[in-house]
Amino acid sequence: MTPVKLIILFIIITMMQHHGIIYRTGKRNSARLGREALKDAIQPRSSNLNGSWRLKEVNDSDPIMTGQAPVEFETPPKNQDLLMSFFQDGTFTQIKDNGEYSFGKWSYDSLTESVFLTSNKKTEEIQAAFGVNVNGLRMLTFEFSQDNSISLVENARKTEKFKEDPFYSENNKWRLKPTQHENERQVRDRLKNYILHNICILKAANAREQAYVSKEFSQGIIKFYNVGIGVVERKQIPQSWIDSFYSREDAMEAYGIFEDYLRYGDHKKHATGNWVRDDSNILTDIHNGLK
Repeated sequence: MTPVKLIILFIIITMMQHHGIIYRTGKRNSARLGREALKDAIQPRSSNLNGSWRLKEVNDSDPIMTGQAPVEFETPPKNQDLLMSFFQDGTFTQIKDNGEYSFGKWSYDSLTESVFLTSNKKTEEIQAAFGVNVNGLRMLTFEFSQDNSISLVENARKTEKFKEDPFYSENNKWRLKPTQHENERQVRDRLKNYILHNICILKAANAREQAYVSKEFSQGIIKFYNVGIGVVERKQIPQSWIDSFYSREDAMEAYGIFEDYLRYGDHKKHATGNWVRDDSNILTDIHNGLK
């Protein structure tokens, strides 16, 4: 490979890492199904909601402007990304690309083909329709009214053990901003839950044989390497991660705890030949070591 090609390749890899995407060779799209399986997966039934769905498009009429959108489930602006995940225990989570996080319960009515979303003690009924896009991926359309709807494309199929899904609520407690300053133990626990979330990202990517490992909806201080775990520079800490703490001071305390463990903690060597599994094992050691 010529020096010019090497430079171009380095730039591409750097850009992918900047956006939280690391590609894996020889892997497939985790959401694409075979023809027969796909036909069954778009039938109007509750089990077909399970998994993660990413915003595809918002129609021209914005419910936020017209006041027709449900209070707890507002249609995002057209330039904003959104990930919704539905789980077998009737819970869901919603994460925007700016780090805004919400969660609640859901149920599906196959007779009316609508979804009931409950959050903050309020329940909204939304018409839901399944379909397939040109790439063979499942689509989910939420219709608020005749002129107001959003379309989501399946981002990842459900995990076999849904409580190990990176976007399951128990793995996202770190996103819940506290109402007051936290002590060292509480900051450490918040950091450990964030680490657990990243462990789940890697485990899910490995189990699904994903084509890439993405942290687009999980911006923070952890960096994945092939093989290894690192930490971003202080000046590159995402604001959305800082905002998950009560204050910047608390966030920097968590950063310091993680950075110190990387430098001075005891680390086992992991070399299975699968960097995703190795990074998951390394993070698990760090999580368990932060007692």
